[in-house]
Amino acid sequence: MTPQTRARIAAIARESGYVANHNARMLRSRKANQILVIVPNIAAFSHPDVILGIEEALEEHNIGVIVGSTKGSEEREVALARQLITGTADGLILLNGRLPSELGELAQYNRRIVAISRPVAHPGIAFVGIDNERAATEATQYLLSLGRSRIVHIGGPEQSSIFAARAQGYRSAMRQAGLHEHSEVQHLCSFDISAGRDAMRIILGRQHLPDAILCASDELAFGAIQVAKERGINVPEQIAFIGFDNHPVSEAFSPPLTTISVPRRRLGFLGAQMLLRLIGGDLESPKAQLLPYEFLVRASCGRNYLAARNEPLRYTE
Repeated sequence: MTPQTRARIAAIARESGYVANHNARMLRSRKANQILVIVPNIAAFSHPDVILGIEEALEEHNIGVIVGSTKGSEEREVALARQLITGTADGLILLNGRLPSELGELAQYNRRIVAISRPVAHPGIAFVGIDNERAATEATQYLLSLGRSRIVHIGGPEQSSIFAARAQGYRSAMRQAGLHEHSEVQHLCSFDISAGRDAMRIILGRQHLPDAILCASDELAFGAIQVAKERGINVPEQIAFIGFDNHPVSEAFSPPLTTISVPRRRLGFLGAQMLLRLIGGDLESPKAQLLPYEFLVRASCGRNYLAARNEPLRYTE
């Protein structure tokens, strides 16, 4: 532990009247009956389902849920993490993909932390999510099976473990198809509709257009498809699209969007269960648990959907 970390923890202890006695801390924390959930943005559409799953798992044990949004602020992240250190919260669930710096060198808290959806770069933290790399590989292979070969990947922030994994899955499929030299990943700073529009405007400014685009989020796909249609591009005849996350609007979009469906509520439920087992000592050590995802084939990819029944084809791991 660095001197700076010791100083921070000491300051927290003084502020809260915390006594650095392990048994006393355990006794007090067991009475908190609260789990803290840290999210990067409370407004993101994906978080409510995860939090509902967490609540369902915890309410059976009369444990409450506190939700804290970091708003991208590391200071806010640290302030929230103090609730675990001081015993205000029994455990911590991370949806932000990052371990608060206050906890990085305090291994004794590892069994009180679980990351959901986004793994953290810390080997001692349990994780519940999906195999994003495999899902992106499968989506790209599906486009290739339709005869598409000029496939571009519009990705999210490169520093995000989720978007890095999805980009790697795309590259893997292109390499396996002998198209590695033609693979292209656009890592964007955000993954919303506006970013999708901007990325598509750049793509449509080229002489040679792609015939398919794998988007790292449904919102990126919504924005990209809007711009393509405004420019007179036929979707999916000229360019096919696949998104990620199965946004509530994706099936009602025009055309209905092919996408990877993430079991968000189930992730929350199992993540909370894992946290309880870690805290209770029923789980020997933190581990990673990957859940199945669904590949929902809809009209944005073209002929296979249009020739099929009205219901989307479903592929599950």
